[in-house]
Amino acid sequence: MPVRTKKTKAKRTKQVKKSAAKKTIAKTKAKKSAAKKTAKKAVAKTSPTNKTVKKQKQGKSTPTKTSAKKAASKRATRTPPAEKTAWKISPEISQSVVDIDIWKKGDLKIEHLTVYRTGWIVVHQLPDLSSYNPDEGVSIFEKFEFEEHEVLDGSQETSSFPKELPSEECERLMALSEEELVDEGWTIESATRFSGPLVVEEVEALPSA
Repeated sequence: MPVRTKKTKAKRTKQVKKSAAKKTIAKTKAKKSAAKKTAKKAVAKTSPTNKTVKKQKQGKSTPTKTSAKKAASKRATRTPPAEKTAWKISPEISQSVVDIDIWKKGDLKIEHLTVYRTGWIVVHQLPDLSSYNPDEGVSIFEKFEFEEHEVLDGSQETSSFPKELPSEECERLMALSEEELVDEGWTIESATRFSGPLVVEEVEALPSA
């Protein structure tokens, strides 16, 4: 019996030690949790600077959104530009458009004429044609200011050469390109003429590039 009593006391002693160790561990955990809470509080105290930064960023972005809305509303309220008017001028009679190329070299002159079935120009200001003579016609590049023009369907070509040039030289010159004529010292003056009655039509001006 005395032996058993000793064993019982020893077990109780171990249990007491274990419970004391558990209490110590619990205290340590409590200290750690308290330290964590303190750290969280410290972080919470320093966080307002981050919040301030966010507020400042939001404050910076807000005017941009407002200005974008204002710009969109301004664009929406703009009225479309008024359509501009132009006038198309063309000969009334077919084959009344002539291209004239005059080649010169010293005292020599070669005239090359090309007749077109029709053609037209577009002007932005209505011209004064009160002094226009249909029999004489008009050089469109001298009379009008325009950016658009076109000649269509060349139907006839004629050339006139100086009498002092032999026929072989005339044939040789006719076979040359414009670049080759320039290389040989010839210069060119060009003109386009409308003749006969003219037709003036009001059209919508094309948008400028």
